[in-house]
Amino acid sequence: MSGIRTVVVTTPAMLRDMIKRLAVGRVDLEIIAEFKARHALARRLGKIRPDLVVIGLRGNENDAVIGNLLAVIPTAKIIAFPASGRAARGFELRLYHTDLGDAPPEGLVDFIRGCSDSFQTQHRTRI
Repeated sequence: MSGIRTVVVTTPAMLRDMIKRLAVGRVDLEIIAEFKARHALARRLGKIRPDLVVIGLRGNENDAVIGNLLAVIPTAKIIAFPASGRAARGFELRLYHTDLGDAPPEGLVDFIRGCSDSFQTQHRTRI
């Protein structure tokens, strides 16, 4: 069994070294690539299909960067570190469902409106 196929991308040296030390001697964590630049990152990640990406964000980068990566490698988990190196955030795509059962048309319309309200709220909080 191979370990968690991990790619490290544009992380500060101290963090990169810490991840490498964690991987040494572990069968459950395997660093398969390290990218110090992001040139064609999505394409490269799409080819190697890692299980985990550890990425250092720059300046005011936001969740859109992560969304673009998850669009290419939807089964991966991503740990993103802000420029400060603190307060890491984990990302992954998850399937979510709501049982609608034998919903009458009004119930379907209510669900659709709820989705729209939720999307608009999320969009407003990002700005």
